[in-house]
Amino acid sequence: MKTLNSIDLLKDPEYIEFTGVQESQNILSATELADVAVESFSQEDANTGLKLPFPKTHDDFALRPGEVTLWTGINGHGKSQILNQICALTMPISKWLIASLEMPLRSTVNRMVKQMGGLANPSEDYIRKLIKKTDGQVWLYDQIDTVESSRILGLVDYAANKLGVNHIIIDSLVKCGLGLDDYNAQKNFVDRLAWSARRNNVHIHLVHHIRKSEREGKMPDKFDVKGAGEIVDLVDNLVIFHRNKDKEDQCRILTAKHDKTDSDVKQLKKLEGIPDNVIYIAKQRHGTGKEGKYGVYHEPNSLQYLSSPKARPFNL
Repeated sequence: MKTLNSIDLLKDPEYIEFTGVQESQNILSATELADVAVESFSQEDANTGLKLPFPKTHDDFALRPGEVTLWTGINGHGKSQILNQICALTMPISKWLIASLEMPLRSTVNRMVKQMGGLANPSEDYIRKLIKKTDGQVWLYDQIDTVESSRILGLVDYAANKLGVNHIIIDSLVKCGLGLDDYNAQKNFVDRLAWSARRNNVHIHLVHHIRKSEREGKMPDKFDVKGAGEIVDLVDNLVIFHRNKDKEDQCRILTAKHDKTDSDVKQLKKLEGIPDNVIYIAKQRHGTGKEGKYGVYHEPNSLQYLSSPKARPFNL
């Protein structure tokens, strides 16, 4: 028996007509979108969404429902840590699911408690009080292994519709059952994630890695993202989180000197004002559309990133 392939179907007038009737359900007259057009011009609509816990970014960027943000950077530069901080500090006003496929739950909750409490060694009573605040607001996916991409999509659907989650962290793309060189599979998965975010009206945070460069202190850009080029094309936002290794190296050398000169002391003081990390909004398709770089400062006890070197850690 002869079967029709896709090329044959595209030559079949009846099939084309049938498909057209089906697609007609998705065609709207532009006049039906008058209210949407008016809303799209309001500044409030342009920056609607969850703000990052850094005032300097508030007018420029927000995490909007129905979008995917790709968080990337060099391995060890803190992209997972800053995402966990955003979760910990916005948890009272948003619901989160963390699928940290590269880190044990023990490490994830340890970091979360430090970032929520703003200190390194809380008491047992304080730990339990902080964790209690997460009830109904934060869920953790208990897997530390490669998970098939279809299961990740099912997880997104369940979290959005059964748990009422607003934000989902998938850390990272390399753990989603896709071949490192299978660019087509990577493209298709990110495309489905974007579809799922829109369908379920949630914000998906996808962590991914940067290609190795000749020097770790060099700030990456969107062309340094590993894998298929379509990954960056398909997401709504791209955030590159970069650790200032050059500053760290200079501080380490000057601090180790036994006989510091006045010039060394002045240089150390100057280095204090230079950001430890940079949040680089390298792509923003919607909202304000703004791109830019915002310096933050790392506070090691709370594992928080702060807006200025003199800022104190947040405490929920």
